[in-house]
Amino acid sequence: MAQGKLGANLVSNVAFFGLNIVVSLWLVSYLVRQLGVAAYGLVPLAVTVAGYFNVITAGLNAAVGRHLTVAMSSGDQARANSIFNSSLWASVLVGLLMCVLGLPLLTHIAEWITVPAGLEADAGWLFFLTVGGLAVTTLGTPFQSVVYSRNRFDLQNLGNILGLVARVVAVLVLFHLTAPRLWHVGASVLGAALATIAVVMVAARRLAPALKPRVDGFSWGMVREIGGTGGWVFISQIGTLLLINIDLLVANKIVGPAAGGQYALVLQWSMLLRNFALVVSGVFGPTILTLHAQGRIDEMIDYARASVRHLGLVMAIPIGIVCGFSEAILRVWLGPDFAPLSLVMILATAHLTLNLAYLPLHNISLATNHVKIPGITQVLAGVVNLALAIWMAKAWGLYGIAIAGGLVLLLRNLIFTPLYAAHILARPWWTFAREVLPILGMAAAVFAAALAVSHLAHPHAWLTLGLSACGVGAFGLALLWAVFLRPEHRAAVLGKLRAKLKRGGAPA
Repeated sequence: MAQGKLGANLVSNVAFFGLNIVVSLWLVSYLVRQLGVAAYGLVPLAVTVAGYFNVITAGLNAAVGRHLTVAMSSGDQARANSIFNSSLWASVLVGLLMCVLGLPLLTHIAEWITVPAGLEADAGWLFFLTVGGLAVTTLGTPFQSVVYSRNRFDLQNLGNILGLVARVVAVLVLFHLTAPRLWHVGASVLGAALATIAVVMVAARRLAPALKPRVDGFSWGMVREIGGTGGWVFISQIGTLLLINIDLLVANKIVGPAAGGQYALVLQWSMLLRNFALVVSGVFGPTILTLHAQGRIDEMIDYARASVRHLGLVMAIPIGIVCGFSEAILRVWLGPDFAPLSLVMILATAHLTLNLAYLPLHNISLATNHVKIPGITQVLAGVVNLALAIWMAKAWGLYGIAIAGGLVLLLRNLIFTPLYAAHILARPWWTFAREVLPILGMAAAVFAAALAVSHLAHPHAWLTLGLSACGVGAFGLALLWAVFLRPEHRAAVLGKLRAKLKRGGAPA
């Protein structure tokens, strides 16, 4: 079951990623034109601050997904019901707690961040409504876990697509009814969350009709058991916030709201790439959990290694394109005044080539319930990143923030993650480290090609930029197939294509 849906999940992920790119980039440009750079800078900052509240739910999400997947794969319906209902009512309590904790953002946000004059009230509503959207998402945690346990990311992506549409519609309607306001953006985030969760709840009901909400199904004992795993994931999430969700806050406080807005624009591309990689790596999670639960450790290791290699090689193509065309992208997307930010964009994006590749390995520590050491390591790395970002921001501004984040993430993911995964599985240290060189080679080749095409073609419009990027992308795919994809993997892909063509040509 877990591997059977891999193709549909990947296709839906790519479809969502493509739509997300188009919508996000258009929406950012639209908001900058309507609100201004300094005001727009508060929008991603609000998402970042809401991410701090996500610390409360991160452990719950990961733990529920793990325990529910194991229970359902083993056919233990009674335990699955207990996990579902316990997480459901715990999520309701956590969602209400988040709304209460978010109330100070409504009236005191200007005391914690630098807000452009006259936008204090709107900024408060923006932040509070964004936290409200996260609270709604939290209520859907057990339903999302059902979809996760059934490995139906295609249905999850359907909800995500509907959420994107709802967000755009809400912004356009509110902006046209009255003068554009920051709180309109917060309302669109809340509306998008409601639309997404509605789809997920319907999907969960159809995938697992035996799992029904029941008040008497709640069990504190089950919550404590889940919390044993979730507690250290909670600690790890704190470190994650300090690693990847602190840079905008540092830019706002140290460099200023205008520069913070510029940095938020530059980060849009790296966030799109990161989010896509998170979705794709999530596809591998259920299979890793299932293989471990069934005691098929060698298969799990081979699958995890292939996941790292393929994710890294595939992500190297868009990352190399974004870095190589960075100046042209900023010029076409936002205007020539933003082109000088291209080096910041490269510094904030290039390191993702390796950092994103090793995302699937985090599922190994979760599957084996070795989450304590990764949690502690993540917090330590986050503290180092915060201190380094503040120090380097004072010296080199936005360049320093980008360098600090990339450096610490590389040390964490390139050294600790593969070595620790090998350690807990009692395998040689190089088990997962051998994938680095081909991924680096792929990224370097695509970056060089994109940079050369950018300098030769000088794309000044979306059409020429898109055609140039597609040309480099085709080169990257050809290189991936001919050079970096192993013969057995090429044979497996061709075998699946032949099987699909044979089934498609068979008489009904």
